[in-house]
Amino acid sequence: MLSVAIPDSSLAEESTLREKSIKAARIARILAIFGVESVLIYRDATGDHRRDGMLLKLVLEFMDTPQYLRKRLYGRMKDLRYAGLFPPLKAPHHRPYVRLEDVRVNDLRQGVVLKIGDRYYVDVGLDEPVPLEHDARVGERVSIVFTSPYPEMRCRIARRDEIEGYWGYNVRYTGSVTDLLRSLKGKEKGKGKGGEGKNLVIVTSKLGRPVREIEHDIASADSILLIFGSPYRDVQEIAGRGLAGVDMPVYNFFPEQRVESIRLEEAMLGCLAVVNYIRDLS
Repeated sequence: MLSVAIPDSSLAEESTLREKSIKAARIARILAIFGVESVLIYRDATGDHRRDGMLLKLVLEFMDTPQYLRKRLYGRMKDLRYAGLFPPLKAPHHRPYVRLEDVRVNDLRQGVVLKIGDRYYVDVGLDEPVPLEHDARVGERVSIVFTSPYPEMRCRIARRDEIEGYWGYNVRYTGSVTDLLRSLKGKEKGKGKGGEGKNLVIVTSKLGRPVREIEHDIASADSILLIFGSPYRDVQEIAGRGLAGVDMPVYNFFPEQRVESIRLEEAMLGCLAVVNYIRDLS
């Protein structure tokens, strides 16, 4: 699994809602391009960025939602007034419209749970809601698998092991980067049989060691978390003295960079490209 952690100050450089929203949408595109499955938004304790953090979370979740569900889930939220400017994601779970009669058993789609009368249905963006074989929480966004074809179409919520390939990301607001690193301390060292399957945590910084030193670790890791700094400070500066006693694995993905600083989107593009390239070679 590939995960990233970014600060709630990620949008601090932008001055307007329009600019902040577009930047968040670009970040969503980067996450999907490289198959990131989990996003942690950590608190930048150097200032109060919670409003920006909540906007970032909202836009990331909106972008990950299939277009046919967005109106039902988000309506006309003021903070999404610039959603018309967002580039489409077109990720694998953003399935196109098909006729009901063309749906096949075991096809997967995302939808929203409804209750009509005393029965549960799922709106999956087709001509009519599909009956659900069991109860579920109304309004919940779910992934479903079709269990019978048209015209007696039914579905159930899909198990995680039934979903192959990339199926979007989840977003979670967490505590400070110090709390995050302390909670992760030691987990990156846990290995399965033969030394494989470890969880790798990498803090990205131009002050870190060359990433080539951990190419083997990246190739063999079962789970990777990349932690990025803010537009104004790297992770060490954000964490400050709170990192005392924390063994922080810091690596530089941009050797001999020719500019003073690398923007967050640029850092994410570069780091995730390197990680996926190394993993693809293994």
